[in-house]
Amino acid sequence: MHIVPVGSLNALLETLDLRRPAAAAHSRRVAAYAGHLAAIVGLPDDEARALMQAALVHEAGTLVGPGIAVTDIPGFGTWCGLDGEVAEILWYAVRPFHRHRHAPVAARLLAVAHFFDQLAAPHEYRTPMPAESARLAIAREAGRRFCPVAVNALNAIRLERLDDGSGAGLVGAGRPDGPADGAAGRLTTARRWRSDQRFVISS
Repeated sequence: MHIVPVGSLNALLETLDLRRPAAAAHSRRVAAYAGHLAAIVGLPDDEARALMQAALVHEAGTLVGPGIAVTDIPGFGTWCGLDGEVAEILWYAVRPFHRHRHAPVAARLLAVAHFFDQLAAPHEYRTPMPAESARLAIAREAGRRFCPVAVNALNAIRLERLDDGSGAGLVGAGRPDGPADGAAGRLTTARRWRSDQRFVISS
């Protein structure tokens, strides 16, 4: 029998799997997307780890009730052993970029990864949007809702990594309920992000 200690991140993730499987699957896909975005912008390893943790728990508020933000749960970070950096990422990720231009890069990446999955993943009452259409929809909000750097990083990901034609999402997270591919080694070997005039430009 597998036993998970109470008051740990693993306990939270297993509870999310059991009680809110759709939210858990969404969180793993978002973590996978966020890992690719972090690699493209060259996010330092410690910040990338915090980003991945934030992505995995960003829907944990649904365990308390609909519309509850995880940062609104008293003592959440302490209970799960998460540091202040993760809480900061979670707080800024749900706020528009044009009002919080000082937000951490990881929070900006999480916002884009989350919204991309909201558009491109299957939902019970909505047909998923093709990956390229989802990218265009997000690009239209660059400089306002989303950080242009994060949007450009999303545009830089090869399309086959975003949509394998099955509607399952990111290659490496093929099943909607499958584990995300968040191997740390990919963050150290990926190329750094470079500006490209084909991508969005915001004043």
